[in-house]
Amino acid sequence: MGYAISWLAVRNTPEDFVLASLGLEKTGETEEVPDSKWCSKRVNEWSVVWSNSFQPWKFRNAASKFKGEVVVFDVEEHVMFASAAAFNDGRLRWRIAHDEQEARDHLIVEGNPPESLERIRAEQLARMPEDPEVNFVIEIPVRIAEEAVGLRYDKESEGVFDVLRVNSGAKPKWKFW
Repeated sequence: MGYAISWLAVRNTPEDFVLASLGLEKTGETEEVPDSKWCSKRVNEWSVVWSNSFQPWKFRNAASKFKGEVVVFDVEEHVMFASAAAFNDGRLRWRIAHDEQEARDHLIVEGNPPESLERIRAEQLARMPEDPEVNFVIEIPVRIAEEAVGLRYDKESEGVFDVLRVNSGAKPKWKFW
C-alpha cells in the first residue's frame, strides 16, 4: 500500500492561528506516525497540517489565504504523482510536479524554484538507468519539499503529531473540504 497524503506548512505563524483558520482543532491525542485523518506538528519554524487523503486542491486554495511563506506538498504513490509548491503572501513562488501517468520523466517546473532543483534533478535523472522499474523522478518534488520544510512524508521525524478534528463550533475563514 502506498501513501496518498497532502500537507500544508506555514512559516512563522502560530499553530493555533493556522488550525483555527482551517477550521481544525486539537483533540488532545498524539501519534508518532500521522495515522489519523488530520494531524499537525511543529517542524522548526513551520506549522504543518497533515491530511491523510490526497486532495491537492484542499491545501492549494488555503495556501493563498495565508500571509508569509507557505509550502504545500501532495503525493499519490498509487499513480506515482508528487507535487511541491511554495507561496509567499498568497502568490505562487514555485511549483514542481511529477506525474508518471504523463511520462516516466515528466516534470513540471513553474515560477522560480529553489537553486537546489538543478542538482536534485540531475542526481535523480542520472539514477534512471539503474532500474527501469523504479520511479526516480518522483523524488524531485519530494526532496524539494523536504529541503524547504524539514519534513519527509515517508520517514519518521522527531516529536509527535497532534491529532486534529474539524471544529464544528467555529467558522473557518474559508472552507476547503
